Amino acid sequence: MPADPQVLFVESHDSFSWNVIDCLPCARERVRVVSAAEAVDQLPRADVLVLGPGPTDPLRAGLVTLVHAAAERRVPTLGVCLGHQALGLAFGARLRRSTPAHGKVAMVELRASRCFPGVTGALRAMRYHSLSLDDVRAPLEVVARLADGTVMAVEHRELPMAGLQFHPDSHQTPRGRELVTAFFRGVGFA
Repeated sequence: MPADPQVLFVESHDSFSWNVIDCLPCARERVRVVSAAEAVDQLPRADVLVLGPGPTDPLRAGLVTLVHAAAERRVPTLGVCLGHQALGLAFGARLRRSTPAHGKVAMVELRASRCFPGVTGALRAMRYHSLSLDDVRAPLEVVARLADGTVMAVEHRELPMAGLQFHPDSHQTPRGRELVTAFFRGVGFA
């Protein structure tokens, strides 16, 4: 695998998209920004798929079908916020309305995981969501939660796919870049 991967970033009309792109551990010219509809055709040329945040739900954004296509091709996939929710729905979790957490900081407890190697423990995280995953089941595992049990990160048990409900790009998530870099390292990119 190349040291500087070709990243396909799915932009879902969110004001934070470029912040997320800026925290990816690759050259910006290696990132192709596309819509969910464009992404399926471009998956064969991607080393990593990043499903960015967005103001809608994963079904309306067209992301669940894209997650299935990425899983078939075994494309390493990182979902952020809306992208995290899409991973959950694609693999059988439920999506529920939760108390809006727009611009709220929380402490997330991250356990050791395959997709985020070397990053564990309590992490300060910035949240921007009003939907949360519930009833997460195999082949996904919950790797991070809030103290109240709210799911904050998941990973696939076999495929190189993971999701973060919170924003790793925020200055209020001080270890966010470390977490994203760990994902890239965990799926085979330095």
